[in-house]
Amino acid sequence: MSDQFIEQAKANMSALERLIKGLPGIAGYVDKELRRDADKRLRELIASQLTEQKLQLLTMQKQLLGSGGLRWLAEIDQVIQKLQTLSDRIRAASYGYAGLFDAVKIGETQLAALHQFDTELVTRVAAMGEVVARLQAAVTKNETLQPLLQEITQTVIELDTLFNRRRDALLSPASLQNNSSM
Repeated sequence: MSDQFIEQAKANMSALERLIKGLPGIAGYVDKELRRDADKRLRELIASQLTEQKLQLLTMQKQLLGSGGLRWLAEIDQVIQKLQTLSDRIRAASYGYAGLFDAVKIGETQLAALHQFDTELVTRVAAMGEVVARLQAAVTKNETLQPLLQEITQTVIELDTLFNRRRDALLSPASLQNNSSM
């Protein structure tokens, strides 16, 4: 997924940017800038998907309010708040590598590992979307919501934990070399 964003950034490079990229010592920096842009766009996509799921939950909350499902409102509201917080954190997160003059340098291996985190986030956000759809079906059919709400809550907690590990990896790039499993 992140490779798609990198290729798109490369395709959008101007002639001057391509010329500058050809200078000795600059190519790696330009490639990192492209990855940085791709990282930002991928995180924006993830945050947008989370926001969309939050809006679906808000719609369900209103539906429940109108149909006497008051007992589920507080639990859905907690999930909505957690989704909003996570979405905001992802949208405002640090970019995928340290800049040219930053004290902390992140190499290609670590940058690739960060992209693995992002890819895993995309996969898990998509899976959560499926659970939100099942919850909507349960609300519509007036079925029990508890197991699905627990599953959504657990998924949001896991997404938050994964995103924390990504942030920790940015602060300490060496931890990526020692931690291959997510």
